[in-house]
Amino acid sequence: MTNPPRSYPVFLVLLLSIASSATAQQRIHSVVIDSLTRKPVAHATVVLLNEKQQQLGSTTTSEAGSFNLNGILQSKFTLLITAISYSKKELNGQSIPDTIWLAPAVEGLREVTVSSRKKLVESRPGMLVYHAANDATNKGGTAADVLRKAPVLNVDAQGNVSMRGSKNLKILVNGKYSGQMARNAADALNMMPADIIQSVEVITTPSARYDAEGAAGVINIITKKGRKEFSGALEAAGSNLEQVLNPRIAINQEKWNIALNGHLHRYRTKEAVNTNRQQWKDGIPDGELIQQQESDNAAPHGSGDLTITFKPDSVSEFNFGVNTWFGKWPHNRQQQTIVKQAGGAISDQYLQTTTAKENYLGADFNLGYTRKFKRPGQEFNLLAQFSPSHSRNPYQTWLTENIHTLPVYEEINSNKTRNREWTAQADYQHPILDEDRMTLETGVKIILRNVNNQYSTSSGNPQDPAGLQPDPLRTDQFKYSQDVYSAYALLKNNFKKDWYLEGGLRVERTEIKGRFSSGPQFNNNFTNFIPNITVSKKLNDEHHLSLSYTQRLTRPYIWDLNPNIDASDPKNHYSGNPDLEPETMHQAELVYGWNRGTKFFLNSSLFWKQTDDAIVDYTQTNAEGISSTKKQNLAGNKMYGLNFSSNAMINSWLSLNGNFNVNHLEFTSQALHIFNEGWAADIDLNATIKLPNRFSVQAFGEYSTRMITLQGHESYQYMYTFAVKKEIVKPKLSITAAAINPFSTYIPQEIVLQSASFHSLATNRYYLRAFKLTVNWEFGNIFQQKTRKKIVNDDIKGNSKG
Repeated sequence: MTNPPRSYPVFLVLLLSIASSATAQQRIHSVVIDSLTRKPVAHATVVLLNEKQQQLGSTTTSEAGSFNLNGILQSKFTLLITAISYSKKELNGQSIPDTIWLAPAVEGLREVTVSSRKKLVESRPGMLVYHAANDATNKGGTAADVLRKAPVLNVDAQGNVSMRGSKNLKILVNGKYSGQMARNAADALNMMPADIIQSVEVITTPSARYDAEGAAGVINIITKKGRKEFSGALEAAGSNLEQVLNPRIAINQEKWNIALNGHLHRYRTKEAVNTNRQQWKDGIPDGELIQQQESDNAAPHGSGDLTITFKPDSVSEFNFGVNTWFGKWPHNRQQQTIVKQAGGAISDQYLQTTTAKENYLGADFNLGYTRKFKRPGQEFNLLAQFSPSHSRNPYQTWLTENIHTLPVYEEINSNKTRNREWTAQADYQHPILDEDRMTLETGVKIILRNVNNQYSTSSGNPQDPAGLQPDPLRTDQFKYSQDVYSAYALLKNNFKKDWYLEGGLRVERTEIKGRFSSGPQFNNNFTNFIPNITVSKKLNDEHHLSLSYTQRLTRPYIWDLNPNIDASDPKNHYSGNPDLEPETMHQAELVYGWNRGTKFFLNSSLFWKQTDDAIVDYTQTNAEGISSTKKQNLAGNKMYGLNFSSNAMINSWLSLNGNFNVNHLEFTSQALHIFNEGWAADIDLNATIKLPNRFSVQAFGEYSTRMITLQGHESYQYMYTFAVKKEIVKPKLSITAAAINPFSTYIPQEIVLQSASFHSLATNRYYLRAFKLTVNWEFGNIFQQKTRKKIVNDDIKGNSKG
């Protein structure tokens, strides 16, 4: 028998030392699963504590429920896992199971206390996530109110959303295209109740996985999913400006999940605008237009959303969804117009009454399939979607010399649009290395858009026996198709020492065709290569840095292209431009994040953007002083700035969160010989105070400074609200009283436009003062108690559902 070499003991000692070191410092990897639905729990907070309850590391779970955590596993440690609507989970020992089961929380005082301390904002590569469900003050509002509190974003008094000064955004719902959002984002956000929103992903640097559409960035609104066997809510709100009813029901069985949301809304808008436009000729005043306009309208509208998910086994999932929206948005108005000659003499004056409305009906039907494989992180997805919509935008206007005379001019315009959109996409995710260290994502997508627009105009003197006469130059049929074929590849790599690298490339081929019944037609085909790269470094458990670059694309939609002229105001015409080209944008940003869990969060970013062939509104006047406004590719712009987003839990009863943006924007148009530049800033702050006996108060305010445009600027805007809320445990009821702009009769704003031929000043008044009462009843816990008794009885019979 051969004796072992003397070097063996040394080798064994060395091997044991290496094994001991590897055990002491290692990457912890596991997956958090809902114990009832067997689905991954995304965005759960995972904290590693030592025996002295000191934090050794923290992270959050991915969409697949997985997490990676570097930590030193001592003889005694605790792994703490928390997530909204789930009971807290503590693991003690020396090993972590591959799967961690998280049980849905029992409703009660303890759950409310825990969830109130959840994170409101967190940072991920290329995005910020606002957990709207963790903000109890969102009840009774709309999606627009939620986005007002989200980082980086700004929502003006009319509900228009912008990101770092740009309104060219792509808004998704659960990661899917929404025809409702594409049609009119301000209206769509006003139709979505805040109560159904789980979180908002503000994606400042979209990866190759996302469509290149949306020059400023992407907003992904994630709605709530039912976790109990039966849950629901009924919300009603009323004020002097709006009345709202929002029912919500979710049913969750072992393999089925059904969620149904409804929204009925009547919204009143009251505005006034005074316009003064000076006409110039060779630098000399050549006339003046003075207009006073008032409008007061109420818009009834609604939406419904049905989602059905079927999970036959642990690796497959089928889902079907339909979202429909409907409504009538009137824009009736009265206007007085005075036209003066160069010397000041009145050459024309009249009173005008206009009735206009947009009737629309649309839907999104989608069908999806998800297949997961044995290897964690390996996944295949299929999605098909059909989005039909119809809209009618007619107007009728009358001109009279005064209120006591009959109309001397009448015009009727008919404008009908039918839109059909088909989408199909396939995505595949493949982990190259274990423990989510390296992942490859790839996919293909097809979008087929077909639009049919018919418009006609008749005008004349209504007192003429011949009646109104058709205008052949303003009567036509416009057919438009836009097909987009795309493919992408994205590589994500988690390196050692907390480095992260993400790089991808997306290729999009666009084919556009358009033709008019009168004869003209056009074609435009182009291919775009959209790269993105993100590098981030986690300095420690609280601090991180990231640097990213991407390109974005904005294609014109049918409402940008529609040549139908809106001449409801004879002195101001508006139309689309069928010759529009897409705009492209380059963007880079440097981000610093500081995260102290629920106590404090700060995200700051330094960004730069450059847009070529920017799509801008351009206004010009003719010799008669009539203005024409349409979108054109006439300028490029550059922007750089700073953004700060933060939230802080000052103590157990006071929390603060806010955003601050400052940027410098410059427009340059060689064709128009225009150069315009300036600084702009906006700030918002939200404070919530918790009082005894389940009372809370909230104060919110936002302010935006002057913002430049290609031809001028828009003045400051502001908005503020105060709210008091009372929560009742049984039944689970909340009552909120809110005052919106209580000390301001209206919100003013001035809009200045100018060129070599005119100077225009429009002074707007938005009447937004409101007093609102909201009642929200969540009734799932009542039925859940009964269901749980039934489950216990079945368990006794040996028929456990696991």
